[in-house]
Amino acid sequence: MNFKPKKTRVKKGSWTIFLGLCKGCGLCLVKCPERALYFGKDQGIYSTPAPTIDSQKCELCGLCETFCPDSALRVEKND
Repeated sequence: MNFKPKKTRVKKGSWTIFLGLCKGCGLCLVKCPERALYFGKDQGIYSTPAPTIDSQKCELCGLCETFCPDSALRVEKND
């Protein structure tokens, strides 16, 4: 299994998931106001589905990063 971080470019910056930290709890999906996150083909540390981002919907609000209990997400805005 590959636990390398997966970085996705979005319109205002980037979104990164650290698969080796993600338990697949889904809290980030619930908290996203744009519904930009969904469970994709990648798997987290316990072979649970990990979130994937729809780069067209994400506004980089950072709520997914804030609510992730395992610090498995990073949101970076362009300056």
